Amino acid sequence: MHSPDSLIEKIRSDIIGCDGAMTTVFGPKPMVYADYTASGRSLKFIEELIQQQVLPCYANTHTETTLTGANTTAWRESARQAIRQAVNGTEDDKVIFCGSGATAAINKLVEVLNLRLPTDPVKRRQVLELTAPEERPIVLIGPYEHHSNELPWRESLAKVVVVPLDSRGQMDLQALESLLQRYQSASRVIGSFSAASNVTGLRTDVVAVTRLLKRYGALACWDYAAAGPYSAIDMSELDAVFLSPHKFVGGPGSCGVLVAKAALFVNPVPATAGGGTVVYVSPDSHAYVTNIERREEAGTPGIVESIRAGLVMSLQQQVGAERIAELEQQMAARVMARLKKIDNIEILGGCENERLPIFSLRFRSNQEGPGKGRDLHYGFVVALLNDLFGVQARGGCSCAGPYAHYLLHMDRDYSRQVESAVLLGANVLRPGWVRLSFNYFICDEEFDYLMTAIELVARHAEQMLVYYHYDAVNGVWRHCESQAVPRDRFAGINWFEENVECSLNSQRPGLQVALSNAKKQIEAAVAAAQSRYPKALKQDQEAVKLPPEQEAIRWFLWPSEVFCYEL
Repeated sequence: MHSPDSLIEKIRSDIIGCDGAMTTVFGPKPMVYADYTASGRSLKFIEELIQQQVLPCYANTHTETTLTGANTTAWRESARQAIRQAVNGTEDDKVIFCGSGATAAINKLVEVLNLRLPTDPVKRRQVLELTAPEERPIVLIGPYEHHSNELPWRESLAKVVVVPLDSRGQMDLQALESLLQRYQSASRVIGSFSAASNVTGLRTDVVAVTRLLKRYGALACWDYAAAGPYSAIDMSELDAVFLSPHKFVGGPGSCGVLVAKAALFVNPVPATAGGGTVVYVSPDSHAYVTNIERREEAGTPGIVESIRAGLVMSLQQQVGAERIAELEQQMAARVMARLKKIDNIEILGGCENERLPIFSLRFRSNQEGPGKGRDLHYGFVVALLNDLFGVQARGGCSCAGPYAHYLLHMDRDYSRQVESAVLLGANVLRPGWVRLSFNYFICDEEFDYLMTAIELVARHAEQMLVYYHYDAVNGVWRHCESQAVPRDRFAGINWFEENVECSLNSQRPGLQVALSNAKKQIEAAVAAAQSRYPKALKQDQEAVKLPPEQEAIRWFLWPSEVFCYEL
């Protein structure tokens, strides 16, 4: 048996693209990925296993008579069992493969619980009017949910109640208990919470919250989309878990997974009817299978997707959830120690709470003058990290709009003004942050590269702003000399070419060399920045013209504002 650390080393070296370089307006850069909260990265040994052992004998499932059908069915059912074991489940815990990540899993549960409302507004209103208030289930959600664990419940028959944050910025357990007491007479109470925030990485005390829910007879449902790749999951006391295996390392191309207690599947008719769900169909009648997992997976499934999901969760178990948690905790502490020293960065979610190494940051102007303290647009900062350092980060609200209102101190009046502006097309006004995630398997050199990149961008981003402009057509910030990425990736495909060009260059600069080059490029750009001001002013005037009411709620600096004062 290999040790966990030797397996971690293999993961590190087998990430597809880990040794690739990219070319930006500043020249060749190492591609350094810091967006694991959005998606994991593919692994050579996972893809090779699928290519060598799954695909040569691939067929549709729903038959075991042929070699290919039996082989594919065996692989898929092995994946199902691997996931069940990974969450410490029993045969009472049903593993349902769903389409698009945890979103599909949550929507599947809403349908299984008979809470889906018609999408037609008239029919929806009729259903709500015919349902007595006391018959509507109560769904308690947390204060930092991803849209995927909020919108499906909002669009359901249930009444959604948000558990507030406490003074430390975590879920208020006293408030949760008060709500459970208030709704004891409800027809059903469902708790649906994130095990960790995908914005701040803050962890929820799953055990304590579940105990409270069970004390009052509520269902305990948990969204492990953000926390799943880095946490142990124990289905013993839980009713349902939502998983996004595509966020695991090796997981791109995986499907979502719902793991739920058999007792929740009371409907003899599946949420989606179709092939593979029936035992018999006649011209005028049909009967569904009693096997829950078969009944709830209509049609030809995402076979390779579900096998890959099982493989990556099995890989996580082999590394060990405890070892991963230990490394993640160390990583979070190291990142926090460096970030706290940067004066013009705000670390959202605070600095004291236990968290995954997921960090959402606001970069602010640090130069003396009327713009000091004003935000630098997250889209610009992400572009600068990409162009100067090859760092792949993400900007926006991370699909957590309600939590964003709390983190960014947005009151309802301001929120309504922003919403009105965005609906009129002023997407540049959407508030947000820069999110970076640090995975347990990155090496010390890559960690230092990422942190130094953040530090240099925080120090010099404002001076670099005059080299960038906002492209309102595509909704992105770009260096003035960069070209838009071609959107039609199929146009250049030639099936007769033996070697298709890779999207990354093969010669990756060393990280220390790349840092040295970036520092020189920053120094040269800053020295010449003053001369860029006339062009920046012209570009701002041509790019976006906000009416006065939108200009009044603008929260970031335009490039032309930087040189309204001396740098």
